[in-house]
Amino acid sequence: MKTTPRTSTPLTAMLAMLLTLGVVGGLYLDKTRTLVDRFDQEERRADSLLSVKLQLEGDVRSLTSQLETATGENESLGKRISDLHGQLYQRDASEKQLRQQNRLRTGTIRGLTRNLDSMTTIRDSLENQLAAMNDKISWLSDSNGLLLKETKDLQQKINELNTSLQTKVPRSAVTGDEFMVETRKSNRKETAKAKKVHTLTISLDVPPELELENIQDVLVSLTDPQHNPAMPPLRTTTVVLSDINEVVPVHAIQRVIFTGKPKRISISLTPDKPLKPGTYRASVYTKTAYLGSVEFQLRDSFWFF
Repeated sequence: MKTTPRTSTPLTAMLAMLLTLGVVGGLYLDKTRTLVDRFDQEERRADSLLSVKLQLEGDVRSLTSQLETATGENESLGKRISDLHGQLYQRDASEKQLRQQNRLRTGTIRGLTRNLDSMTTIRDSLENQLAAMNDKISWLSDSNGLLLKETKDLQQKINELNTSLQTKVPRSAVTGDEFMVETRKSNRKETAKAKKVHTLTISLDVPPELELENIQDVLVSLTDPQHNPAMPPLRTTTVVLSDINEVVPVHAIQRVIFTGKPKRISISLTPDKPLKPGTYRASVYTKTAYLGSVEFQLRDSFWFF
């Protein structure tokens, strides 16, 4: 059969369409196959990822459990570390206290060492002093023996002197004796009338026991029994006695030569105004000795004698 142009055109178109469809179908199939392969790959990858995910989740759970365990252990370790810090602080404080105590002990030991050195020095000094004292005690014992002997000899002499002194009187108790008082009128006649007395003479014996020697002034003090001056004195003077220094009023002075032998002396005085009736005491001195005293009375005058 003979083909006409009108008939070939649809056929061509159909062929072209079929060809296109074939190409498109091939491409689609190829793409579909590719997509299926890719889907299979993706599915395999998804399965693999799911497996990895599950494994990772297991690992996460395991790590979480380990983390919780580690957290508990960390807390326990933290507590232990805190306890260790506390123990370290206490140990440091104890160590500091021990170091301080050690310094104090060291200072105390040094002080005790110094004290020991000082005490050793003192002990050595005391030992030397003790040795010297022992030597001195020995010397004193010897000296004491000599002193005891000398004391015994002196005591014997004292006893002898006491025996001798019992028969004697002290020098201060020795005075003149044989006192005599003469009162004379202006015509040298004796009188006992107070207002008639012109001259008053005191005489006495000076014993050798007074041991008066050389030239000395003999003083007469005229007083009443109460030691008040009987008339204004020439002066006052201090008599130096063995037991007292006595200030006496002086009414008469006479220079006498003493030789250590018995001697009788007489001292005269002239009242500057008439004496009053009464009792008088005439005391006799040198500058260093009391020679004694005598009392006498002068009476009043009457009209008939």
